[in-house]
Amino acid sequence: MNHFKLFATLGTTMIVAAIAQGQSLYWDINGATAGGGTAGNADGIWDAATTTNWTTDSAGTSATSAYTAGSDVVFSAGSDVTTANITVSGTQTVSSVTVEEGSIAISGSAIDDIGSNILISVASGASLSLNNDGPYNADFNIEGTFYANTIRGGSTMAKSGAGTATFDRMDAYLTINDGKVIYTGLNGAKIKSATINSGATFEITGNTFDGTGRSVAVNTGGTFEMGAGVSQTIGSLSGAGSIIGNTGSALTVGGTRTFNGDISGELNLNTTGTLTLSDTSSMEFTIDGDGINNSLSGTGAMNLNGDFNFNLTSADLTAGNSWQIVDIGSISSIYGATFSVVDFTNDSGVWTNNSNSDLIFSQTSGALTVIPEPSTLSLILGFAGLAFLTLRKRS
Repeated sequence: MNHFKLFATLGTTMIVAAIAQGQSLYWDINGATAGGGTAGNADGIWDAATTTNWTTDSAGTSATSAYTAGSDVVFSAGSDVTTANITVSGTQTVSSVTVEEGSIAISGSAIDDIGSNILISVASGASLSLNNDGPYNADFNIEGTFYANTIRGGSTMAKSGAGTATFDRMDAYLTINDGKVIYTGLNGAKIKSATINSGATFEITGNTFDGTGRSVAVNTGGTFEMGAGVSQTIGSLSGAGSIIGNTGSALTVGGTRTFNGDISGELNLNTTGTLTLSDTSSMEFTIDGDGINNSLSGTGAMNLNGDFNFNLTSADLTAGNSWQIVDIGSISSIYGATFSVVDFTNDSGVWTNNSNSDLIFSQTSGALTVIPEPSTLSLILGFAGLAFLTLRKRS
């Protein structure tokens, strides 16, 4: 036997296979006719070896062939496709998925990676919907819009590009570098951690994290937004970015953590450990009718070194109304030397609004109150002092 010839033949076969696996295949349902579809539509079946809906010709003017596993897939040949509903038959492996134009929807069986992260790219003005269950890992370059039903890879994944990506479920350590990610949690809350970098937004509209050990890092210039009514528990919160809480949202943080950024909207912030809001942080409280407001609470302790900002735009400032800002019955609150209340003046832990002297915030009681009448102020301050002494005796 000529071993050299055998090895040469095997080597050539391996090289050809590698080239075939990494080749670009363009979706093309109209054969050698230019473009990828008919009258803008390119619906079709994506299977392993039967349906000839693929071409290596980016213009779509060459004969089509069946799919080759592990290819870089592009939607679509030419530039004429505006819509394509594609049904996958049998799991198909890919190296990457690119949508150049049009609205592409993929359903049916899963697509899968070939051992490393798939790169999913969607151009500006284009969209891709993955309506199937994906057991793969991926990175995302989204300039247009992207939707995924379920991605179960469980590894490190990253999103870049100025567009918006929406996930009903993603099992991943997720880093968001640009644009926006919306997480609905409709198919299960499985994010393991989220890192939100400058220029990026992570919005959760349903429960996102499935355990208390999960972490969120909101780095400078990044934004973490919680949808209305969402209540989420995480094990770690860090960073100096921005957190936005919509009506009725609640974030519970465990462990010993420090946050250096701005919290706005109507977020209820809770701790089961020790949470420090540093001297560079700020926390907004939206004040509405009597007793209607977001607050700080939990079963642990809070070190308050930053700013409180009371949004009084919709506040009912009727004499006697009050709002419990810090739940002193559940958490231990420690006010640092750098603590302040925006547009209020401090006198021994009692903060008076600069434009309404009847509106005060007491560090001792944790309450914002509209004094019924000026003569009552000294009585309330007396009670505040008594409460302060009581708290000192407890400690």
